[in-house]
Amino acid sequence: MRKIINLNTNLKNSIGGNSIRKISDPWASIGTILGQTSIDDYSFHLKKFKAKKGDIVAAEAKQPTGDGRVVEVIVWGRIMEIISSNEFLPNEAAKELTEGNISIQDTILPLTKNDAICTVKNLGYTTNDPGQKLSLMPLNYPVYPGGAVKYPASKDLESLLNTDMKGKNPIFIGNLVARRDVDVQVSADNMVSRHVLVIGMTGSGKSVWVRRAVRELMVKQYPILIIDPHGDNLGIVQKATKLFPNHKIKLFYPKISASENNKEVIYTLIERLGNKLTEPQYDFLNWVLTKTDYEPGTSLIQYISILIQKSNAAAENKRNKSTKSSDGPGNTGASTMGVVSRSLRKVYSKLKEMEQSNISNRNKYPHLKFEELPDPYSQPEKIIQKSQVSILYLKGYESLPSSTIVSILLESLFNHRSAGNRTIPPFFTVLEEAQNFIPSKSEGQDGYPSVSTIKKIATEGRKFGTGLMLVSQRPYRLDETVCAQMNSYIILRLKNERDQRFVKNTMENWDNEEAKQLPNFANGQGIVSGQITNLPLTVQIKFDDDLTNDDIGDENFISDVQNWKESSENKKKRELSKDFDEVFDVDKRKPH
Repeated sequence: MRKIINLNTNLKNSIGGNSIRKISDPWASIGTILGQTSIDDYSFHLKKFKAKKGDIVAAEAKQPTGDGRVVEVIVWGRIMEIISSNEFLPNEAAKELTEGNISIQDTILPLTKNDAICTVKNLGYTTNDPGQKLSLMPLNYPVYPGGAVKYPASKDLESLLNTDMKGKNPIFIGNLVARRDVDVQVSADNMVSRHVLVIGMTGSGKSVWVRRAVRELMVKQYPILIIDPHGDNLGIVQKATKLFPNHKIKLFYPKISASENNKEVIYTLIERLGNKLTEPQYDFLNWVLTKTDYEPGTSLIQYISILIQKSNAAAENKRNKSTKSSDGPGNTGASTMGVVSRSLRKVYSKLKEMEQSNISNRNKYPHLKFEELPDPYSQPEKIIQKSQVSILYLKGYESLPSSTIVSILLESLFNHRSAGNRTIPPFFTVLEEAQNFIPSKSEGQDGYPSVSTIKKIATEGRKFGTGLMLVSQRPYRLDETVCAQMNSYIILRLKNERDQRFVKNTMENWDNEEAKQLPNFANGQGIVSGQITNLPLTVQIKFDDDLTNDDIGDENFISDVQNWKESSENKKKRELSKDFDEVFDVDKRKPH
């Protein structure tokens, strides 16, 4: 030990005041690198409680350059694991303490010999020159054993994380989980142009992220379209009007309609919502569809009503006329036409029921102004405008009709952008419950109309300014082709193993140690990765409490039941049922 101390002293004396100042000089030394290192990782001995799992640390090292020089660098890494051990406390000794109910404090066993060994995953390196910016580069030589590991200052770490962001419209999203004093920004440019996948189980903080992203994009006046199946974003309507008085916040309810060019989507919906038809019945349905003009802007419910009238008229003509009647293909009989008519009535009833359900849900928010969705073909500018957030409220509609609505809407808006006629500006679509709109083939719903539309936007949208943010609690149920086009990821708490496997298979450079974190994240904590950030980060997303929905809180069903009062209608039904039972009992006692 004396020799090591003397050598260290001699080194200090030889360097003296002539050493070149480095960025890392003021940082606290927290450990020493152990004897075996690699380009990917290393281990170091940690001073007690000087760092924790998830911390980003820095090792002072040297790297060879392409021109034969060797330069001083900082190798940045993340602590993936910390193992504490004490070689003076073998298992047998611990067993004796346990069995004898003895405190280690009452023994001669040394507590000061506890060692903490950290495993670090390398992220890359930067120069250690104060005159150079901290721009991360791939490591090409391992750190050397015995080197110092330091705890970087907050301002320097923040500089590393957010370098080169100024030209990319940076937006603030939160802080590092391990360093709450370090702010994290991401690139808004890459977010709106290169697509984002947001995944996490129920209660993990997906809405926390959506509100944060929407708020920051609103500051930049960027047009946003939110597809909202459950009303998770109604708080934006309630609160953002006051917070952003110069913005338009539009809340739309759906109207299913299509142009002649998109008539096939309507056919699919009718076919899949109705009864299963035989080939002759399907031929007649196709005949009715082709013989019935679809006026642009007509609602689907109105169109189906017209189809029912036409099929009924054809059946009536068939019954009243000779078999040579021209109604229907070939020798279609009246009974076949009747089956098709009943199938159309079933579709009509389902759509009316869903429409009514949507109305009932809207009526729960009398203080909010809902408007009918404008025709995206002739009035796209009413949906997409600078400084406007448009929310499409789909609650009450089943997956297939919702898919049809979204397909028609996004297809039209995309066509306006790709045509280059400047009808609408670039815009960003937030697709909540994405698994309902882009189900994987394994779900057996890959024929949903929205799948092909969203695939097109995912693959071509970057060229035309139609960015996507997909939000889902069941990533393994998402279409693989669409997910492969996502360039950035927000991974929140996930406990389902199938979801974790999906993440591992989808994301590049995914680490098993990172996967271990997923089940343990708190609300709003997650991994931010991809082209919106300089390197993968574990972040606590800022909670925008002033954008939450006051009408949706934590449910208290026990209290609801305790305060439950029977409705007058149910009370009348119960009394009538009781009277009927009494009459029935008397009738049973009478001799017959």
